[in-house]
Amino acid sequence: MDSRYSYDENSETWPVFVLALTSVAVVPLTIAKVYSALSTNVELQHQDAIEQRNIPPQVLKHRSDQKRRSSLTKKNIFLVFGWIVIAAMVYLVSTTEQTPTQNLFDPYELLGVEFGTPEKVIKSTYRKLSVKYHPDKIKGASEEEMKELEERFVLITKAYKALTDEETKENYEKYGHPDGAQPVSHGIALPKFLVEGKSSPLLLALYIALIGGALPYVVGTWWSQVKKVTKRGIYSDTAEEFITRLMNQNPAKHVGMSTILTWLSNAAEYKDLLPGKTPEQIYSLYEEYLNRKPSDDALTAVSIVPTLINGLFDITANFRSTEITLTVVDTLKHFTQALPEGPKNELLQLPCVDTDAVNKSKIVKLGRLTTLPRDEIKQTLGIKDDAELEEALRVGTRIPKLDLISAKFEVPGETVVTPSSTSVINVKVAVKSARHHKKASVSQEKLEEDQSLEAMRDPFKIVHAQPPLPLAHAPFFPSERHSGYVGFIVLQRDGKICDQPVLFRNLDLSNLDLSETEFKDGKKVTVGTFKLPVSQPTPAQPGKYQFRVIIKSLDYFTQDIDTSVTMHVQEPPKIEEVNYDIPDPEENSLAGTMAELRGEKVKSGDSDDEDEEESDLEEEEDFTDINTDTEEEDDDED
Repeated sequence: MDSRYSYDENSETWPVFVLALTSVAVVPLTIAKVYSALSTNVELQHQDAIEQRNIPPQVLKHRSDQKRRSSLTKKNIFLVFGWIVIAAMVYLVSTTEQTPTQNLFDPYELLGVEFGTPEKVIKSTYRKLSVKYHPDKIKGASEEEMKELEERFVLITKAYKALTDEETKENYEKYGHPDGAQPVSHGIALPKFLVEGKSSPLLLALYIALIGGALPYVVGTWWSQVKKVTKRGIYSDTAEEFITRLMNQNPAKHVGMSTILTWLSNAAEYKDLLPGKTPEQIYSLYEEYLNRKPSDDALTAVSIVPTLINGLFDITANFRSTEITLTVVDTLKHFTQALPEGPKNELLQLPCVDTDAVNKSKIVKLGRLTTLPRDEIKQTLGIKDDAELEEALRVGTRIPKLDLISAKFEVPGETVVTPSSTSVINVKVAVKSARHHKKASVSQEKLEEDQSLEAMRDPFKIVHAQPPLPLAHAPFFPSERHSGYVGFIVLQRDGKICDQPVLFRNLDLSNLDLSETEFKDGKKVTVGTFKLPVSQPTPAQPGKYQFRVIIKSLDYFTQDIDTSVTMHVQEPPKIEEVNYDIPDPEENSLAGTMAELRGEKVKSGDSDDEDEEESDLEEEEDFTDINTDTEEEDDDED
C-alpha cells in the first residue's frame, strides 16, 4: 500500500469514528422516545381516569403480551445495541494511550517571541539561544542529549531564517514550513491487518454486502412502507377498498353498523396480522368480541380497529356523508365498550350489570337511573351485591355528559361576523355527571375569553390549554384507550359535512366532582370550550346561513352535542367621522397659493380685513354698553 497512508494500529482513531457515527443515529432517537414517553405519562396523569377493576383475564393477558411485543420492536433493539456500542467506544477512547502528534512549525514559539516582534529583537534572541543550544558549546552531554540539542538548534535556526531570510520566509508563508512543501500522510481508521492481511477479503466482502445489499434493502423497505401506508396509518389497498365500497354504495340504502363491520373485515391489514383468516372469519371474530366473549384472535382483530375506523372516518368525511360518518363514530363506541347494537347501551356499558335484566327494564338513560331508589337500581341493572352496585354507580357517574351553553360563529378581533372573513365556531359546554339533573347557572363572566392580540392570533389556544382527557373506561378493549371527542360541521341546506372533522383531546372534567347543588349554583362550574375552524371564508353577501354542529364522544354512550348554529354575516360597524372644521387658507399665504393651484377654495385678504373691522366694531359696542351701564349706576348713586 502507498507509504503516504498510515494505519490505526493503536486503535486511536476508529473508536472515535464509530462513536461519532453511532451517536448521530442513537442520540436523537433516544431523545424522541424519552420525550414521547414523558409526554404520554404527563397527559394520562393530568386528570383522574376511571379505575378499571373488572378487566377479564384474557384481556389482561393480551395487554401484557402486547406491551412485551411493543418493547421488543426493531427500534428498541437498535437503541439498546447502539448504547452498548457507544459505551464500548467511550471505554476504548478513555483507556487508549494517545500517540503525541507533531506540532505545526511555529517560529515565534520556537524563539520565544511574540508575533510582530522587531527584527532587531529577534536577532538578539536568536544569538542567545544559539549560544545556549549550540552543540559545540556544551561539554559533557550524553549522546542522547547531544542529539536533542542538535535537533533543537536546527529548529531554532530554521525559525530565525523563517522570520529574517526572504526566501525561507516566503516558503514559510506559502507552505507553513521553512523547507517548503512537506509530504502529506493520510490516516486510515482501520488496523493494518484488516486491509493488507488475511482479513482483507473479509473486509471487501463486508463492504460489498453493505453497499450492494444492506443499503438497497433498507431504502427499498422504507419506500415500500411509504407507498403501502397512507397518512392515516392504514394500508393503501384498504383505503382503496373503502373508497370503492363508498362509491358503489346505493344512496337509498341505509348504512348500518353491520355494513361498517363488513367493510372493516375486508381490510388488507388482516392478511399480515391474521394470515389465513377470511373476511367472514374476521367478521365472526368481531361478533365474538362485541358479545364480550373474546378469544385471543378476536382481541388481535379488534386491536387495529381504531386505526381502520380513523381511516374510514376520514374518507367518509371527504365524501361529505353525514349519515355514514355518524355510523362510523358509533361503531367505534361499540368496539370501545364491547357492545352490540341496541337501545340500552348507555346502561350496558356499566360494569357488573346483567344484560337480560337491563333489556327487560324500561330505563334507557343513566340520568334517569340515578333518580331511582337503590333497590330499583339493583333490579334495573340485575345486580344483587352492594359492592357491585357501588362499582356500577362509580363508573356511571364518572362518564362525562356535555350540557350545551352556547354555540356561535365568531371572527377573531371582530364584534360581528363580517363578510369574506376567517371564522370559527365557538362551542361552550358544561361537563356534568349523570347525577347532575339540573342545568348549571353559568355567569356571563365565565363565557368571556381573553381578547388580547396573542389570543386573536391563536384562537385555539384556549382549547389546548384545557387539561388532557384521561384514559377511557374500556375493560374489554385489547389496549388502553385515550379518551377523545370528534366535532364536525354540517350544512343544513343539503345535510352534508362541509369541513374537515376535528379531533379533541383536551377538556376539563372537574365538574364531575361537584355535588348537585354546586353544579346547579354554577359558581364552581368550569366551562369547557370546543372550537371548530371553518376553512372557507364567510359569504361575501350579508345574510343568515344555517349550519349544524355535532360533537360526539369516541368512547362512551352518553349525551353529546348536536345543535343548529346560524351564521349571521353583517357589515362591520361604521366608525363615526370626525369633522375638524379646518378653515380655508388665506389667499396671500403659501398654503393659499398651493390651494389655488389645486383649484381649491381660499379666503381673500379683503374679507379678513372686513371681518377684523366688524370684530373691532363689535368689541367697541360691547365696551360702550359696559361704560353706559357704569354711568347709569354712578348717576343713581348721586
